[in-house]
This record gives sequence, C-alpha cells and structure tokens, in this order.
Amino acid sequence: MSNREPVEIDGITGKVEELPPRRGKRYRCELSTVQDVRREMSKVYRECRSNMMDAQTGTKLVWMLQGIAKVIETSDLEKRIEELENVSIKQKN
Repeated sequence: MSNREPVEIDGITGKVEELPPRRGKRYRCELSTVQDVRREMSKVYRECRSNMMDAQTGTKLVWMLQGIAKVIETSDLEKRIEELENVSIKQKN
C-alpha cells in the first residue's frame, strides 16, 4: 500500500482498504468567452486528427463545448438587451 493512494479505514473492523485510484488531474482551461470555447474546440479537433483522442470522445467534448458557447452567447445577449432597456428608460425620463 502506497502512502500516495487514498485509503479508507473501516469503522467497525479497523481494516485499511485502498480506494479506487483517481482518474487523473482535473483538466483546466478558460471557457468564459466564445473565443475561449472556440480555442478549446480547435484543440479537440487537432487532437482527434493527430490520433491523440478517439473521435467518439472528441465528438462528445465538442458537443458539450457547443452548449457552453450557446450559454455564453445567450448570457451576453441578455446583458446587452438589459443595457439597451436601461438606456431607453433613462432617455424617456
């Protein structure tokens, strides 16, 4: 048993049991703008083309990234509409 692997101690028997290994480091990338999402989609595409990632996984990731891009676009449009409405109200007063 390695000190680096997570373990669990059974409260009744006191046995130390190894937990399943972690899947790896959490992947981090900036996804706060449509440009960020586009960049990540391009990376996934290049990895699929280079056979670093299978096409099925790439398809799933791009599908998720498209959803994120849509939410960002909708949020941006929502903010712009709200700003326009605020300007319109101020001009009426």
